Amino acid sequence: MLWRPYTFTVVIIAALVLSLVFVNSQYKTVKQNYHTLKQQYHAQIEAVKLQQQKIDTLQQIDIQQTEKLNNAKVKISKLDDAVRAGANRLRINAVCRASKTTTAQSRYDEATSQLGEAARQDYFRLREMIVENEKKTEYLQQYIKSQCQ
Repeated sequence: MLWRPYTFTVVIIAALVLSLVFVNSQYKTVKQNYHTLKQQYHAQIEAVKLQQQKIDTLQQIDIQQTEKLNNAKVKISKLDDAVRAGANRLRINAVCRASKTTTAQSRYDEATSQLGEAARQDYFRLREMIVENEKKTEYLQQYIKSQCQ
């Protein structure tokens, strides 16, 4: 009957060794998962930092282009006001037909030709739209340069 306590002790030791091996394998698996998750975490942090830099760059581009657009609109508005007030004149390259009948008396037309009010407004509206489109194109070009590297 002496072998029963030894058998019991051997079974207990074997069970402890098996549980130690199981716990050790679980520990290695958890440790490997931890390192993988830690690497993914740091990669995500770097991705967020890079995205934040891109957002900051876009914000700066947006501020610059908006300021340029607003300055151009103010310049066109000032030019429109100056033309209305008579301080500046709007010059348009035009060709006038010469009169086929010649008169003995040559007389200059004292009144200068001018655009009508609607045509003048259309002219400045078109200028504003051209400037707006140019600034939007510049913005998109800078956006593409900064984001598609």
